Amino acid sequence: MQFTTPNQHILYSTINYTHYPTTLHILLTLKNNTIATMHPSQLFSAITLASLAAFGSASPIAMAEGEASGLVTRQDSCNAAPVSAEYDFSYYTFHIDANVQQRAKAAGLTKIGVLQKCDSNGGIFGSQPKNTENWAYAPLDKFGPDQKYKIKVNRCKKDYDRHVWKYQVWLCNENNWCGTTNCGLDRDICPTQKTKSVDLVDNEAWLCSA
Repeated sequence: MQFTTPNQHILYSTINYTHYPTTLHILLTLKNNTIATMHPSQLFSAITLASLAAFGSASPIAMAEGEASGLVTRQDSCNAAPVSAEYDFSYYTFHIDANVQQRAKAAGLTKIGVLQKCDSNGGIFGSQPKNTENWAYAPLDKFGPDQKYKIKVNRCKKDYDRHVWKYQVWLCNENNWCGTTNCGLDRDICPTQKTKSVDLVDNEAWLCSA
């Protein structure tokens, strides 16, 4: 049996079964026409080396440069939160950046909206997600770290193992229409246990796009 490899130094290899059933040797035909015999225990190492030769190896210097320039994959943080003392309601305590005030006023935005996202077990055999969302609104009248909102939101709906997953903050008009004026990407929530309601305190400012 023959198989080709991507390694530029190996043309092909042949697996040779001898007359002795306990012996297996692998013959490698190299570019310089020499033959190398390999025991099966060496096969994994050979394949690994061939792959590295084909695709290159990572340079420690390049990795360090990538980290220094912020090009490596970033792990998003998860907001720890205790279970809410009120089963039927979640509470979200947070603040928005002070610079939002004038921009929001100019855009006619008068309310803050909190969107709680609830994950599920996927419904029947996990094939049909049953995720849900809960909205809550309050007057847009607090700006900066010293003026925090504490918004009360209905718990996740029953059934399908629904549980608190993420939340997001929006700026909205008087009719609770929030359009595209979100205050940032979803923020993950890591409760102390899977639950339908949490009491979250988030100290990172929401910047908002108004």
